[in-house]
Formats: sequence, C-alpha cells, structure tokens
Amino acid sequence: MSFQGAEERRSHHLLVETVVKAPIRRIQVVVDLKDPLTPELSLDDFRDLFKKDPDMDRYRIVTIEIITSPDDQQPMLVSESGRYSRFLRRESDCIYFRKEFDGPS
Repeated sequence: MSFQGAEERRSHHLLVETVVKAPIRRIQVVVDLKDPLTPELSLDDFRDLFKKDPDMDRYRIVTIEIITSPDDQQPMLVSESGRYSRFLRRESDCIYFRKEFDGPS
C-alpha cells in the first residue's frame, strides 16, 4: 500500500469534461438570380419591403445554419463544426461539443 504526499497530490492536474449543447439558428436569405449586384435580404425583410413572397423564377431562398462557438462565443457555420476538434455530434436542432474544465490544482 502506498500513500502520496501532499506535494504529489497537488501536482496532479485533472481535466474534467462535460458536454455543451449549442442550438442551431436558421436564417433564410433571398438571393436574386438575375441581378448578382442586388444585396441579399432575409426572407422576413424581403416580405416587409415588397409585401409578397419572392418569385421562384427570379429568386432563390437559401437557408444558412449557424451556431455560437462554445469557446469564444463567435458565430460559426454549422457545416464548419465538424472540423472543430471538440465536436461530438449533430442531433435535431443542436450541435454537441466536449468542453474541458481544469480541475483543482
């Protein structure tokens, strides 16, 4: 049976992991196919401005999925999250990441 001294116990550095859930936000953007210089509008802004839905012959609606990065709280595309080293999985409307916390030192 061996016992660790107080100094040895303090020198151990423990990492504790937990799972962080980031909800996915979807933004629908209207893109003009005939005039590439026309600025994109959100679907809601398009409806407010023109008082109608976009004509599918001229416009396309693109859905952009974003999340907030669990580390730096910056927006990132959902398609980029799979390259993130802490990525675990996508399930329904959320992305799950591992997050490490420093244990007592």
